[in-house]
Amino acid sequence: MTLARALCPAGLLAAAYAALASAGSAGAAPSARPASTAVGVGEREFRISVYRPVVAPGPLRLNVTNRGEDVHDLVVLDGRGRQLATSGEIGAGARATIRVTLRRAGTYRLLCTRDDHAARGMRAQLRVRPSRRPAR
Repeated sequence: MTLARALCPAGLLAAAYAALASAGSAGAAPSARPASTAVGVGEREFRISVYRPVVAPGPLRLNVTNRGEDVHDLVVLDGRGRQLATSGEIGAGARATIRVTLRRAGTYRLLCTRDDHAARGMRAQLRVRPSRRPAR
């Protein structure tokens, strides 16, 4: 018997054990951080475009792209006007990511606070609605 034939069954057993062990542990421990919902946001003079304007409550990742020529920022305000998150300055052609958790249903405002940009139209809304699951 050759060495290759003798090792083949042992190799198969080891591979099968590794596959079963990784499959069993994949769902065993919950992740430390819940998955966030990605929301694309485009800014340019003088408007903000939200590519997913309605989301479920939970963690969000606002992926902001400045498609304009001026420096912009993005601020997230709740229904009472309280600032929940901000991007800082985003240069022309640059990108930024804002991580924010919106737990309550409602309408949140997105705006650029640079100079008079919001007054000139750089504002948008993001609505949070509980997800509707079919009854069982």
